[in-house]
Amino acid sequence: MIRTRTVPLVFIILCLVIATSRDAAAASKYQLRQDPQAVVVAQAAFAAMGGVQAVAGYQDSLASGTITIYSGGSPVSSPIILKSKGLRETRAEVQLAKGANVRIMNQGQGAILRPDGSVKTLYSNNTFYEHVNHVPLLSLLAEYASGNVNLLYNGVAQMQGQSDDVIEVDFVPNRDPVSGPIFASMSRTLFFVNQSTRLVDKIQCTPFYEGNDKTTFTEETYFGDYRPVNGLLVPFRQTVFLDGQLDTDLTFTSVNLNVGLADSEFALPQAR
Repeated sequence: MIRTRTVPLVFIILCLVIATSRDAAAASKYQLRQDPQAVVVAQAAFAAMGGVQAVAGYQDSLASGTITIYSGGSPVSSPIILKSKGLRETRAEVQLAKGANVRIMNQGQGAILRPDGSVKTLYSNNTFYEHVNHVPLLSLLAEYASGNVNLLYNGVAQMQGQSDDVIEVDFVPNRDPVSGPIFASMSRTLFFVNQSTRLVDKIQCTPFYEGNDKTTFTEETYFGDYRPVNGLLVPFRQTVFLDGQLDTDLTFTSVNLNVGLADSEFALPQAR
């Protein structure tokens, strides 16, 4: 006679409890949203600016040019060097009259090294979602298929006589039910994609005033003069408005990819 082994009732109950807990945990996660229309626009923009092949061939970048700063009175023009490595490491060096002002971003954390050697740690509410913003293909848009973002369609806007599809990208690194909506709200970024060229004409976000978790301002970056660099389209003209007021105007004279930048270039300086 073949004997069957009886599974203890307590084991069955335990398995049911574990399965139910897992289902409940999955259900309680912040649910990301992906609008089909927004996905189509993101895919088209991504492809137009170089696509998967360009991103796969990219390791780092080195750009140089001139930045004109309009805030604080009379416009002041200074040399600038912008460096990047991967999607989330950047370094901006602006040569001011008193010396170099260096802003470094590394995996969502940032700091500024001032000409006098002092260090200012940047507000993480503004930096946790920052990518390589001066190259739209490597910006937050590069995350559109990563499973870390909301991707929403926000209609059509007119930009200098042309129609742009507007898509929203929200970066959500933590999908627990409490943190998820907060991350989505703070990182809300709008991409204005030209319906004819499929290039990004503008990126708009609403960062917080530094150190203030209640008050935000509107930052708009307009892109123009796209040029191919190793199969990747880079805008050589970038103009920033803060709350509708002209803040900076950046013009690149050269952009090079895969120059072999060291990790140490992106190490965050420590406050003294």
